[in-house]
Amino acid sequence: MMNIAPAINHGIKRFFNGRRVPMLMTIALLGCLLSFGACGDDSDDEGGGVVFPEQPPQSSRNWIFDVYGTAANDVYAGGNRGVMYHFDGSAWTQQGMGTTAAITSIWSPTADDRMYATGHGGHIWQNTGTSWSSMTSGTSADLYSIGSFQSRVHAVGAGGTIRALNGSSWGGTGSVMFLLDDNQAPIDTLSVTKDLASVVTVNHFFVGGAYFDPGFEGELIGTRGTKGNILAPNTDDDLNADWILRPLSGDQRVEAEWVLCMTSDPVDLTRNYLGTSEGWVFRLKRDDAGTNVWEKFYPEITENPGAGIRDMWLDVDGNLYLVTDEGAVVYQTANYVFGADDANEYRQVLYDNQNSLVGIWGTGPDNIYFTGFYDEVIFHGTHDSVARTFVVDEIPLAFPAKSADSGSVALGLDHIGRPLR
Repeated sequence: MMNIAPAINHGIKRFFNGRRVPMLMTIALLGCLLSFGACGDDSDDEGGGVVFPEQPPQSSRNWIFDVYGTAANDVYAGGNRGVMYHFDGSAWTQQGMGTTAAITSIWSPTADDRMYATGHGGHIWQNTGTSWSSMTSGTSADLYSIGSFQSRVHAVGAGGTIRALNGSSWGGTGSVMFLLDDNQAPIDTLSVTKDLASVVTVNHFFVGGAYFDPGFEGELIGTRGTKGNILAPNTDDDLNADWILRPLSGDQRVEAEWVLCMTSDPVDLTRNYLGTSEGWVFRLKRDDAGTNVWEKFYPEITENPGAGIRDMWLDVDGNLYLVTDEGAVVYQTANYVFGADDANEYRQVLYDNQNSLVGIWGTGPDNIYFTGFYDEVIFHGTHDSVARTFVVDEIPLAFPAKSADSGSVALGLDHIGRPLR
């Protein structure tokens, strides 16, 4: 058991060390308002050419990639080599998935007893309360996320893959999209399957990921030459396109940026957050003109260029919990503003370790699970926001035995740095 003492001073140092704080900000609006994504400076000069995240070893690791549940006694955790575990309130048991492909995302509709999961190789599973069964996705692309987009279940993945559920069948979506400039004017017609590097997250209002920067010069290595984006259906009858693509950053100063994660709430805009591969947090809001805009929080969460926010979870009070490539669990109060540090408004590093953390979910501050690049383990945290302490336990999860040759094969990585098996 580990008791993380109050870390406010360390957190402030972490957020500012080696960074230039942007000059154009106000106390009232601690972030730039982005009309569907247009923004100012998104990183410092040191980020050019950085590929995120730090490459893990080229071998099959026993890592858990995601955790999700419906209650304290109904929690699922899935990861590499096709493993899925279920916690019933007393014990974790392994579930049969019928594959060795990596499981990347788990999700359930709010008012439904179904659970869904996605994985590499186009895998989609559903669980109706008794066991998991495979669904025909219609793609072999690696899938990274599943959720409700425009009140319909969508699964998204590599190469601009977007699959939508219609009844019990998965189908494709339109492939033509318009790219908008910072003034929301269309400037180019692009192909979803050609020009999107990957879509990796689903929100009620947008799907997000990265597209290939048409202005990038040089060799496309890893994620270099990509720009973070949000993608929404086209509602303009004058535009002959299925989608509208809006870059997250208007003044990009790095050669690789992605939208990595989002929370989703169709009713309360303030409960919709997104996190980027450069460590920035945004929140959705509506301006005086009735337009949805993204509010950017300063400073960035991560210290190192190219280290991103991998996942986020909101408690019932709207407080935000984040996990990062730098191995940190970060807490941000619902009413956080830049520079605030009092009993009700602050940002704090709750936990800080060496390896990347990639998934987080909980039922409340006293019951939080998070996962990362740690062999055969999931973490459980208990947060006391008044005392500003975070108690962490490691929960061992035994993976099945490897085959004789599985440890000797060079595997390669997917777009978000996870082993391909």
